[in-house]
Amino acid sequence: MKIIAFLFALFLFAASNLNGQSQSTAGDDLFNADIIYTIDINFSQANYWTQLQNNKSFDDANDTSTYIPATVIINGISLDSVGIQFKGNSSYYNYPSNKKPFTLSFNEYLPGQEYDNLKSINLNNLYQDPTFMREKLFLDFLNEKGLYAPRANYARLYINGSYWGLYLMVERVNKTFLKDRFILNTGNLFKGDRGTSACAYLTYYTGMTNYYNCYELKTNETANDWSDLIDLTYQINNTTNAQFRDSVEAVMNTNSFIGAWAAYNLFIDFDSYPYRFVHNYYLYHNPITNKFEWIVWDASTAFGLDVPGTISQIENTSVLYLESPQSNRPLCQRMLADNIYKDSYLKYVCSFANNDFLPSVLNPKIDSLYNRIKFYVYADAMKMYSNTDFDNNINAPNGSIPGLKSFIANRSTSVLNELASLGYTGCPQIIAGISKNNSSDIQNITIFPNPSANEITINLESPKQFEAALYNALGELLIKVMDQKQINISGLPSGIYYLNIKQGDNFYSQKIIRE
Repeated sequence: MKIIAFLFALFLFAASNLNGQSQSTAGDDLFNADIIYTIDINFSQANYWTQLQNNKSFDDANDTSTYIPATVIINGISLDSVGIQFKGNSSYYNYPSNKKPFTLSFNEYLPGQEYDNLKSINLNNLYQDPTFMREKLFLDFLNEKGLYAPRANYARLYINGSYWGLYLMVERVNKTFLKDRFILNTGNLFKGDRGTSACAYLTYYTGMTNYYNCYELKTNETANDWSDLIDLTYQINNTTNAQFRDSVEAVMNTNSFIGAWAAYNLFIDFDSYPYRFVHNYYLYHNPITNKFEWIVWDASTAFGLDVPGTISQIENTSVLYLESPQSNRPLCQRMLADNIYKDSYLKYVCSFANNDFLPSVLNPKIDSLYNRIKFYVYADAMKMYSNTDFDNNINAPNGSIPGLKSFIANRSTSVLNELASLGYTGCPQIIAGISKNNSSDIQNITIFPNPSANEITINLESPKQFEAALYNALGELLIKVMDQKQINISGLPSGIYYLNIKQGDNFYSQKIIRE
């Protein structure tokens, strides 16, 4: 049955992309538009705030999820009986005003109700960030590089007619997210968090207590089969050095983790697995590849926010730094001890640092976001920081908080210098992303069979000359041909590759699975 479901999913995926029709992704309108949305939440309950607070206290104490209904209007489109609840930990309990973070569940009371094909979204209150941009910039970067992470966009929130402030709408990691990124959403999704715990170390345990206390199974709860996660932790911890790489590669798409790790370090997002608090990630057991994929979650501390030490120490953190005790981060610890994995990680850092994490690339994006949001930030009376703090922290530090542009300039210089000392200079850009299944502006093209163990065929209706290039997940060029419709991949290791086709000014990219 699994094989039939897999083949059927591939058929639907291929059919959806014939004749140049790109895949429709839930949330495209909400997250891809360069506009600020308006969200009105209207409660009929006189004591709605008390209900929300009581539900939050109860849920945190009992590991439950309780909503109350409200009418929600998003850019003029009204949705009845939307479930509303408070979310978050520090961003909820430590925020100094009533600008609390929310989850909106569109189908909580009306099954099938959606907005932009989404069942729910989060509204983050941009806790501790005077610039309102850190999480947005980091999530945009991850998605642009094809790493698995939610998308984000801004919304001004009104509650019962009162302006509540500027929020960041963030995509939720759920079955809708999984279907978009992985075609099939039937695998186990584990969250590397349980309540307020930060103990999802990927350590192997002989009993289940530590798994249950540190991780949360978000799909297939009735089956409650944790054997795949247990096996992953076994392969990470209990294999010899000679076995380690082959064993982990058999159960995990390691590039999805290594790319995220490189981004964590470069952007100093240290509320993450390799660093201060070992949480804020998801692991998805992809039924197509039978391997786990790494999904980034909660990127609110990027650009050196809430990290001990002076700003200079933060900006000059080594690319090889790993929080102590390293034994609590066994995946990173063992990868750094393996020359091939260490080289792969440094290539990712080098590629990002040489092509993407640069003032010339990021500063224009900051300026664009600043001009888009400043009016709504100024009007936000519930924000943590002043308008002056917002303006100044774009360029310069605000007390112990690094400035965005100054951080990028100093961090970029530090990383490039350290990479040069390690022998990594001028690394090419990682072209092939991990997360996007297909993109196309070439008409009438099909590539088959996919998956394939031996050869793939490119079927183009247009007789024009074309160029085909096959990359691995690191973006390293493996095969490049002109006007050759059959490509032999039998000599490549099993895994995921990316085929880019250029025909005139048009471009096509597709994920290729080598069985």
